[in-house]
This record gives sequence, C-alpha cells and structure tokens, in this order.
Amino acid sequence: MIKTSTQNELIQYVYNELADDAREQLETAFMHDEELAETCSELLLIQNLLNGAIRSPKDRPIENILNYSKSLSLQS
Repeated sequence: MIKTSTQNELIQYVYNELADDAREQLETAFMHDEELAETCSELLLIQNLLNGAIRSPKDRPIENILNYSKSLSLQS
C-alpha cells in the first residue's frame, strides 16, 4: 500500500506541481519501487484520458433546460 503522502506527491508529480528536489527523489524512487512506478504510469494515463474528455453538454439537454425555462416564464 502506498502511503497517503506519496499518493499526494504522485498527483503533484503528474501535474508538474512538485518542487525540483522532490521530483528528483520521486523519480529515483520509481527506479527502486515497481509498484510506485506503475501507479504513476496509471495516473499519467488517467490524466491523459481526462484531458481528452468532452467538456461540453450535448444539444438535447441544453434544449430541455431552455424549454423548461421558457415554460416557467410563460406561467408567470
């Protein structure tokens, strides 16, 4: 099991938010800890998938919301 502090460091590493010395220490740890390196690899893959995700709603839900809003304003 990876310690919580290490998990936080991995997240910071993935998002390039780790200080240079801490980053170097973590990269050295990757060479000695296969589980840690694999976990980092999985996080990098997840980050890559999330960056490619569609971030806008489909047209149909927007139409539903607008129609609902119009129906409320007509009732007033």
